[in-house]
Amino acid sequence: MVFEKKMGLIVASKNFFFDLLDFVFPNFCILCNKKVLRNLFSICDDCLNSLEMSNQKDIDEFYYHNLASYKLIINFYSKYEFVKEGNFQKIIHQLKYNGKSKIGLLLGQELGKELLKHKWFEEIDLVIPVPIHRFKKLQRGYNQSSLIVKGINSTTKKVFNENAIKRIRNTQTQTHLGLHERMENVKDAFKVVKKDEIFNKKILIVDDVCTTGSTVHEIARTLLDAGAKEISLATLAFVKEKDFSIKV
Repeated sequence: MVFEKKMGLIVASKNFFFDLLDFVFPNFCILCNKKVLRNLFSICDDCLNSLEMSNQKDIDEFYYHNLASYKLIINFYSKYEFVKEGNFQKIIHQLKYNGKSKIGLLLGQELGKELLKHKWFEEIDLVIPVPIHRFKKLQRGYNQSSLIVKGINSTTKKVFNENAIKRIRNTQTQTHLGLHERMENVKDAFKVVKKDEIFNKKILIVDDVCTTGSTVHEIARTLLDAGAKEISLATLAFVKEKDFSIKV
């Protein structure tokens, strides 16, 4: 009884603390500006549910047209569709350019819930985020793909490694580059630094948005050349309509 009373006081104190924080430092949804209570992710449930969801038909078509022919990536899943000027574009810009890092964790958790529904995901040995160059990480403060991976881990408990592969060239932005230019831009841009941790492993590459697949293809090639068994890909979103002027 004493223990239960103490626990009740602790819970009440915790609730009071969060209520006080909500009052002194109100948190607002980054999309609709509505006040959100006790929400570290700065997005309300309505706006989260308004993000443009993918469907299996479009996922399969994207895989067939952009990934399948290279025969490097054998499985692909993406939770959302990237629509120009849509809510997902707005929220991903907050994640990448406005310091809203916790959004990556939230969306990673949502992606993880969907991945658990796929049988091929059960066989994944290791999850790896698309690496960014150290200069960009210093500028941004974090790698958004690493945050997504950590969100996936919190939902699925899959092992991940942020340092198995690194970007060794600080490539120019892919925006405005055509498909061939994108492939040349990322050629030999990555290096496996922990071969023993990827050898003979079924690896899932994770990124925020897939446009043409040029970056993830180069990473997949690098991993396979270093001894990985097979490569799958999961992204928060994919660009259904090809528009190389879209900033993602």
